Amino acid sequence: MDSESPEYTRYAAFFGSMAALASFEELALSPKPGLVCLDSPGSHTDMDWVTFALGASALAPYWHVQASDGFRMGHYKPLRGIAEKLRATGLEMERAMYEATGGVNTHKGLIFALSLITGSSGVCARRNEFARDAILRVSGDIISPLVSMDLECIEKRARRSEKLTHGESIYLAHGLGGIRTEAAKGFPSVRVGLTALTEALSAGASLRGAAIAALLKLMTICEDTNVIHRGGMSFWEDEYRDRVRETARKFDPLEPDLDGSVREFGELLVSLGISPGGAADLLACTLFLYRSKITDNRLTKREE
Repeated sequence: MDSESPEYTRYAAFFGSMAALASFEELALSPKPGLVCLDSPGSHTDMDWVTFALGASALAPYWHVQASDGFRMGHYKPLRGIAEKLRATGLEMERAMYEATGGVNTHKGLIFALSLITGSSGVCARRNEFARDAILRVSGDIISPLVSMDLECIEKRARRSEKLTHGESIYLAHGLGGIRTEAAKGFPSVRVGLTALTEALSAGASLRGAAIAALLKLMTICEDTNVIHRGGMSFWEDEYRDRVRETARKFDPLEPDLDGSVREFGELLVSLGISPGGAADLLACTLFLYRSKITDNRLTKREE
Protein backbone atom coordinates (compact mmCIF):
# COMPACT_ATOMS: atom_id res chain seq x y z
CA MET A 1 0.00 0.00 0.00
CA ASP A 2 1.50 3.30 -1.09
CA SER A 3 2.04 5.97 1.55
CA GLU A 4 0.23 8.50 -0.65
CA SER A 5 -2.76 6.28 -1.44
CA PRO A 6 -6.34 7.11 -0.39
CA GLU A 7 -6.23 4.13 1.98
CA TYR A 8 -3.23 5.67 3.72
CA THR A 9 -5.06 8.94 4.28
CA ARG A 10 -8.17 7.19 5.53
CA TYR A 11 -6.26 4.94 7.92
CA ALA A 12 -4.42 7.90 9.44
CA ALA A 13 -7.67 9.82 9.87
CA PHE A 14 -9.45 6.78 11.31
CA PHE A 15 -6.82 5.92 13.92
CA GLY A 16 -6.32 9.58 14.79
CA SER A 17 -10.06 10.04 15.34
CA MET A 18 -10.29 6.92 17.50
CA ALA A 19 -7.37 8.08 19.64
CA ALA A 20 -9.05 11.45 20.22
CA LEU A 21 -12.34 9.71 20.99
CA ALA A 22 -10.65 7.38 23.51
CA SER A 23 -9.11 10.30 25.38
CA PHE A 24 -12.53 11.93 25.76
CA GLU A 25 -14.26 8.66 26.64
CA GLU A 26 -11.79 8.12 29.48
CA LEU A 27 -12.54 11.61 30.77
CA ALA A 28 -16.32 11.10 30.54
CA LEU A 29 -16.29 7.80 32.44
CA SER A 30 -17.53 8.03 36.03
CA PRO A 31 -16.88 7.05 38.73
CA LYS A 32 -13.10 6.59 38.52
CA PRO A 33 -11.47 6.32 41.97
CA GLY A 34 -9.18 9.30 42.62
CA LEU A 35 -9.32 10.42 38.99
CA VAL A 36 -10.77 13.44 37.21
CA CYS A 37 -14.38 12.89 36.13
CA LEU A 38 -17.10 15.20 34.87
CA ASP A 39 -18.52 15.38 38.39
CA SER A 40 -15.31 15.42 40.42
CA PRO A 41 -11.65 16.51 40.23
CA GLY A 42 -10.73 13.33 42.08
CA SER A 43 -7.52 13.69 44.07
CA HIS A 44 -6.37 16.65 42.00
CA THR A 45 -6.30 20.21 43.27
CA ASP A 46 -4.84 21.79 40.13
CA MET A 47 -7.30 20.53 37.51
CA ASP A 48 -10.89 19.55 36.81
CA TRP A 49 -12.77 18.16 33.83
CA VAL A 50 -12.50 21.47 31.97
CA THR A 51 -8.71 21.44 32.33
CA PHE A 52 -8.68 17.85 31.11
CA ALA A 53 -10.93 18.67 28.18
CA LEU A 54 -8.65 21.55 27.20
CA GLY A 55 -5.66 19.20 27.26
CA ALA A 56 -7.46 16.51 25.26
CA SER A 57 -8.64 19.08 22.71
CA ALA A 58 -5.10 20.39 22.23
CA LEU A 59 -3.87 16.87 21.53
CA ALA A 60 -6.67 15.87 19.17
CA PRO A 61 -5.07 17.24 15.95
CA TYR A 62 -1.84 15.33 16.58
CA TRP A 63 -3.03 11.74 16.87
CA HIS A 64 -3.47 11.28 13.14
CA VAL A 65 0.11 12.55 12.67
CA GLN A 66 1.38 9.70 14.85
CA ALA A 67 -0.67 7.17 12.89
CA SER A 68 0.46 8.72 9.61
CA ASP A 69 4.14 8.57 10.52
CA GLY A 70 3.77 4.95 11.62
CA PHE A 71 2.18 4.10 8.29
CA ARG A 72 4.71 6.06 6.25
CA MET A 73 7.71 4.57 8.07
CA GLY A 74 6.26 1.11 8.67
CA HIS A 75 8.58 -0.59 6.21
CA TYR A 76 11.72 0.81 7.85
CA LYS A 77 14.18 -1.48 9.60
CA PRO A 78 15.03 -1.15 12.38
CA LEU A 79 11.87 0.39 13.82
CA ARG A 80 13.86 2.68 16.09
CA GLY A 81 13.53 5.54 13.63
CA ILE A 82 9.76 5.42 14.09
CA ALA A 83 10.16 5.73 17.85
CA GLU A 84 12.32 8.81 17.45
CA LYS A 85 9.75 10.41 15.12
CA LEU A 86 6.87 9.60 17.49
CA ARG A 87 8.85 11.05 20.39
CA ALA A 88 9.56 14.27 18.48
CA THR A 89 5.86 14.74 17.74
CA GLY A 90 5.09 13.79 21.34
CA LEU A 91 7.19 16.72 22.55
CA GLU A 92 5.15 19.02 20.31
CA MET A 93 2.02 17.54 21.86
CA GLU A 94 3.31 18.24 25.35
CA ARG A 95 3.93 21.87 24.47
CA ALA A 96 0.43 22.18 23.03
CA MET A 97 -1.06 20.58 26.14
CA TYR A 98 0.76 22.88 28.54
CA GLU A 99 -0.20 25.93 26.51
CA ALA A 100 -3.87 24.92 26.51
CA THR A 101 -4.01 24.04 30.22
CA GLY A 102 -1.93 26.92 31.57
CA GLY A 103 0.97 24.66 32.50
CA VAL A 104 -1.01 21.77 34.02
CA ASN A 105 0.05 18.23 33.11
CA THR A 106 -3.16 16.46 32.14
CA HIS A 107 -1.96 13.91 29.57
CA LYS A 108 1.81 13.50 29.55
CA GLY A 109 1.64 9.78 30.27
CA LEU A 110 -1.08 9.29 27.68
CA ILE A 111 0.93 11.13 25.05
CA PHE A 112 3.69 8.55 25.42
CA ALA A 113 1.51 5.46 25.54
CA LEU A 114 -1.20 6.30 23.02
CA SER A 115 1.22 7.90 20.56
CA LEU A 116 3.08 4.61 20.51
CA ILE A 117 -0.04 2.48 20.03
CA THR A 118 -1.46 4.86 17.43
CA GLY A 119 1.82 4.87 15.54
CA SER A 120 1.98 1.08 15.78
CA SER A 121 -1.52 0.91 14.32
CA GLY A 122 -0.21 2.82 11.32
CA VAL A 123 2.71 0.41 10.98
CA CYS A 124 0.37 -2.58 11.08
CA ALA A 125 -2.01 -1.03 8.54
CA ARG A 126 0.97 -0.58 6.21
CA ARG A 127 1.62 -4.31 6.63
CA ASN A 128 -2.06 -5.19 6.19
CA GLU A 129 -2.21 -6.51 9.78
CA PHE A 130 -5.14 -5.44 11.92
CA ALA A 131 -5.09 -7.79 14.91
CA ARG A 132 -4.80 -6.07 18.26
CA ASP A 133 -2.06 -8.46 19.33
CA ALA A 134 -0.01 -7.37 16.31
CA ILE A 135 -0.47 -3.70 17.18
CA LEU A 136 0.69 -4.23 20.76
CA ARG A 137 3.58 -6.46 19.70
CA VAL A 138 4.82 -3.86 17.22
CA SER A 139 4.51 -1.20 19.94
CA GLY A 140 7.00 -3.17 22.02
CA ASP A 141 9.28 -3.71 19.04
CA ILE A 142 9.31 0.03 18.30
CA ILE A 143 10.05 1.31 21.78
CA SER A 144 12.04 -1.38 23.62
CA PRO A 145 15.49 -0.28 22.34
CA LEU A 146 14.85 3.32 23.42
CA VAL A 147 13.47 2.21 26.78
CA SER A 148 16.65 0.24 27.47
CA MET A 149 18.70 3.32 26.64
CA ASP A 150 16.45 5.55 28.77
CA LEU A 151 16.80 3.30 31.82
CA GLU A 152 20.58 3.19 31.43
CA CYS A 153 20.61 6.99 31.23
CA ILE A 154 18.66 7.23 34.49
CA GLU A 155 21.38 5.29 36.28
CA LYS A 156 24.10 7.47 34.76
CA ARG A 157 22.27 10.66 35.69
CA ALA A 158 21.81 9.43 39.24
CA ARG A 159 25.56 8.82 39.53
CA ARG A 160 26.07 12.44 38.44
CA SER A 161 23.58 13.56 41.12
CA GLU A 162 21.26 15.06 38.52
CA LYS A 163 17.66 15.75 39.46
CA LEU A 164 15.34 12.86 38.59
CA THR A 165 11.59 12.69 38.05
CA HIS A 166 9.42 10.82 40.54
CA GLY A 167 9.12 7.90 38.12
CA GLU A 168 12.88 7.77 37.61
CA SER A 169 13.48 7.78 41.36
CA ILE A 170 11.04 4.88 41.76
CA TYR A 171 12.90 2.93 39.08
CA LEU A 172 16.19 3.35 40.92
CA ALA A 173 14.71 2.52 44.30
CA HIS A 174 12.47 -0.39 43.35
CA GLY A 175 13.33 -1.44 39.79
CA LEU A 176 9.86 -0.56 38.51
CA GLY A 177 9.92 1.10 35.11
CA GLY A 178 6.22 1.99 35.07
CA ILE A 179 4.83 2.93 31.68
CA ARG A 180 8.26 2.57 30.05
CA THR A 181 8.58 -1.15 30.80
CA GLU A 182 4.86 -1.65 30.18
CA ALA A 183 5.35 -0.31 26.66
CA ALA A 184 8.58 -2.22 26.03
CA LYS A 185 6.79 -5.48 26.87
CA GLY A 186 4.02 -4.75 24.38
CA PHE A 187 1.51 -3.39 26.91
CA PRO A 188 0.58 -6.63 28.71
CA SER A 189 -1.75 -4.74 31.06
CA VAL A 190 -3.69 -3.35 28.09
CA ARG A 191 -4.19 -6.89 26.82
CA VAL A 192 -5.70 -7.83 30.17
CA GLY A 193 -7.78 -4.67 30.31
CA LEU A 194 -9.11 -5.29 26.81
CA THR A 195 -10.09 -8.83 27.78
CA ALA A 196 -11.95 -7.52 30.84
CA LEU A 197 -13.71 -4.91 28.70
CA THR A 198 -14.82 -7.28 25.94
CA GLU A 199 -15.88 -10.04 28.34
CA ALA A 200 -18.11 -7.61 30.24
CA LEU A 201 -19.60 -6.33 26.99
CA SER A 202 -20.22 -9.87 25.79
CA ALA A 203 -22.04 -10.59 29.05
CA GLY A 204 -24.40 -7.70 28.34
CA ALA A 205 -22.76 -4.81 30.18
CA SER A 206 -22.96 -1.25 28.92
CA LEU A 207 -19.74 0.36 27.75
CA ARG A 208 -19.70 2.38 30.97
CA GLY A 209 -19.97 -0.70 33.16
CA ALA A 210 -17.41 -2.61 31.09
CA ALA A 211 -14.97 0.31 31.13
CA ILE A 212 -15.17 0.63 34.92
CA ALA A 213 -14.53 -3.11 35.22
CA ALA A 214 -11.54 -2.78 32.89
CA LEU A 215 -10.19 0.18 34.88
CA LEU A 216 -10.36 -1.79 38.14
CA LYS A 217 -8.52 -4.67 36.48
CA LEU A 218 -5.84 -2.29 35.21
CA MET A 219 -5.51 -0.71 38.67
CA THR A 220 -4.87 -4.17 40.09
CA ILE A 221 -2.11 -5.25 37.74
CA CYS A 222 -0.23 -2.24 36.33
CA GLU A 223 2.88 -0.65 37.85
CA ASP A 224 1.30 2.70 38.60
CA THR A 225 4.15 4.99 39.62
CA ASN A 226 1.60 7.76 40.31
CA VAL A 227 0.22 5.69 43.17
CA ILE A 228 3.65 4.65 44.41
CA HIS A 229 4.90 8.24 44.43
CA ARG A 230 1.95 9.52 46.43
CA GLY A 231 1.26 6.54 48.69
CA GLY A 232 4.56 4.71 48.95
CA MET A 233 5.64 1.26 47.84
CA SER A 234 4.13 -0.64 50.76
CA PHE A 235 0.74 1.05 50.27
CA TRP A 236 0.72 0.16 46.57
CA GLU A 237 1.77 -3.45 47.15
CA ASP A 238 -0.63 -4.18 49.99
CA GLU A 239 -3.55 -1.92 50.93
CA TYR A 240 -4.07 -0.35 47.51
CA ARG A 241 -4.15 -3.59 45.55
CA ASP A 242 -6.23 -5.34 48.21
CA ARG A 243 -8.79 -2.54 48.12
CA VAL A 244 -8.89 -2.56 44.31
CA ARG A 245 -9.51 -6.32 44.28
CA GLU A 246 -12.25 -5.95 46.88
CA THR A 247 -13.85 -3.13 44.91
CA ALA A 248 -13.68 -5.13 41.67
CA ARG A 249 -15.29 -8.11 43.40
CA LYS A 250 -18.21 -5.99 44.61
CA PHE A 251 -18.72 -4.06 41.36
CA ASP A 252 -21.16 -5.60 38.89
CA PRO A 253 -20.63 -4.24 35.35
CA LEU A 254 -24.14 -5.43 34.46
CA GLU A 255 -25.51 -3.06 37.11
CA PRO A 256 -23.14 -0.07 36.79
CA ASP A 257 -25.45 2.18 38.82
CA LEU A 258 -24.65 0.03 41.84
CA ASP A 259 -21.23 1.62 42.09
CA GLY A 260 -21.12 2.41 45.82
CA SER A 261 -17.95 0.40 46.40
CA VAL A 262 -16.18 2.27 43.58
CA ARG A 263 -17.17 5.65 44.99
CA GLU A 264 -16.20 4.55 48.51
CA PHE A 265 -12.74 3.56 47.31
CA GLY A 266 -12.52 6.86 45.49
CA GLU A 267 -13.22 8.73 48.72
CA LEU A 268 -10.31 6.90 50.36
CA LEU A 269 -7.93 7.81 47.53
CA VAL A 270 -9.06 11.44 47.59
CA SER A 271 -8.44 11.59 51.35
CA LEU A 272 -4.92 10.32 50.73
CA GLY A 273 -4.31 12.54 47.70
CA ILE A 274 -3.69 9.54 45.44
CA SER A 275 -4.64 9.37 41.76
CA PRO A 276 -4.03 6.19 39.70
CA GLY A 277 -3.18 8.13 36.56
CA GLY A 278 -1.15 5.31 35.05
CA ALA A 279 -4.18 3.02 35.04
CA ALA A 280 -6.30 5.79 33.51
CA ASP A 281 -3.83 6.19 30.64
CA LEU A 282 -3.90 2.43 30.01
CA LEU A 283 -7.70 2.51 30.04
CA ALA A 284 -7.65 5.14 27.27
CA CYS A 285 -5.31 2.86 25.29
CA THR A 286 -7.71 -0.04 25.90
CA LEU A 287 -10.64 2.01 24.65
CA PHE A 288 -8.63 3.02 21.58
CA LEU A 289 -8.01 -0.61 20.67
CA TYR A 290 -11.65 -1.48 21.27
CA ARG A 291 -12.76 1.38 19.02
CA SER A 292 -10.11 0.76 16.36
CA LYS A 293 -11.50 -2.37 14.83
CA ILE A 294 -11.42 -1.82 11.09
CA THR A 295 -14.99 -0.92 10.18
CA ASP A 296 -14.42 0.73 6.79
CA ASN A 297 -17.11 -0.54 4.40
CA ARG A 298 -14.53 -1.43 1.80
CA LEU A 299 -12.55 -3.66 4.12
CA THR A 300 -13.47 -7.20 5.00
CA LYS A 301 -10.87 -7.72 7.74
CA ARG A 302 -12.46 -7.12 11.09
CA GLU A 303 -11.40 -8.57 14.39
CA GLU A 304 -14.28 -9.54 16.66
